[in-house]
Formats: sequence, C-alpha cells, structure tokens
Amino acid sequence: MRRSLPILIFGSVVLMIVWLAACMEGQKPAKQVQQPPATVPARAVTDSSGGNISLDTTGDERKFRIALAVLQQAVKKNDEAQIKKCICFPLQTSLQWTNEELKTAQVDKTAGKVGFHEFSEYYPNIFHAAVKRLLPKAGEDNLQEIDEMMNEDYYNTLRQGTDKGSKLYEVYEQYPEKNGHAESFFAFVFGRVAGEYKVVAYYAKWPVKG
Repeated sequence: MRRSLPILIFGSVVLMIVWLAACMEGQKPAKQVQQPPATVPARAVTDSSGGNISLDTTGDERKFRIALAVLQQAVKKNDEAQIKKCICFPLQTSLQWTNEELKTAQVDKTAGKVGFHEFSEYYPNIFHAAVKRLLPKAGEDNLQEIDEMMNEDYYNTLRQGTDKGSKLYEVYEQYPEKNGHAESFFAFVFGRVAGEYKVVAYYAKWPVKG
C-alpha cells in the first residue's frame, strides 16, 4: 500500500489540474467583434472624390455638385433653354492658354467669349455629340478642384469674374476621336457667381469660334 500512495497522489494532482483548466476555459471572455467608429473620419469625407476635391468647409462643393447635376440632366435631354440657365455669360470658350504661351505670344483672352444672344449660334460647337454622350455620365474621376496655388493665368482670369474667396471646379473628359488614331478632350469650368455655381468657361481641343 505504501508503494501505491505516490501514484494516487499524482493522479489526484493531474485531475485537479484538468479541473482547474476547464474552469478557466469557461471564464474566458467572448471574442469581440470590431465595431465601426461612431463618427466618420474627416479623411473619409473626401475619399469619394478620388482625392481630386479637398474637404468642403465652405459649402462650395455641395453647390457645385448640385449645379453639375442640373447641367447633366439638361444635356441628357438636350434642353438648350435649361442649359442656358446653367451658364454665366459671356461664356469663355477660348482654347486654354498657358503661362508659357503668354511669354512667347499675344493671347486674345476675349476673342472666344460667347454672349447670351449668340449662344444658340455656337450651341452645336459646345454641346456637340461627344459632350452629349459623355458629360451626363461624368463621375468622380472627371472632377477636380482647381488649386488656388496653381497660379495659371487662365484660371486666375476666370476667378476675377467669380465671388471672392470661392473655389473653381472643373469637369474634364478625354476620349478617342472617330478615326481612333488621336485623342480629343473637353472641359467645363464652374465658378460661384452671386452665390450660385455656373459654367464660367468651356475649352476643348478645337476652338468654338473661328
């Protein structure tokens, strides 16, 4: 009997360890599922823009998007009268000039302006087939805010006709020409005028006038 005592003690210890382990296992907290944050991080507000538009703290972006949606619907319906209401006249339609071009050539910044009463004459040149096809479907990748620090004379000139301190936004589309051997493009620039966003300029690969 004395020789079997260590065996009984050892067995009891093993049973005790197993029992304690089972108790501790039952007291483990349940695995927690990570919950989304109560508030959306500030960065997430601009993620939808693809990084082309900064965080809107002035309300300009919201007004721009409303104006763009109205124009898109009007273009989709080919509603010239409604489109006209979306434009600030005279509309700048000159080819987009650069700072380098101003150093080497004389640029007539007023030659391409289209007045209210002559808009119907140049309507087909601005809202041509490609614009009617692509503008209504323009998405985030086609939108950008024009950086105030860009310091391009073209945009600085457009800013002069908009509300002080407001932002410029641009809708830019690039697409293959019919022959498929070259690329073409067009862009509409929106600016806030008297508190309301409207198209203040249109530029493309080819001039509207002349």
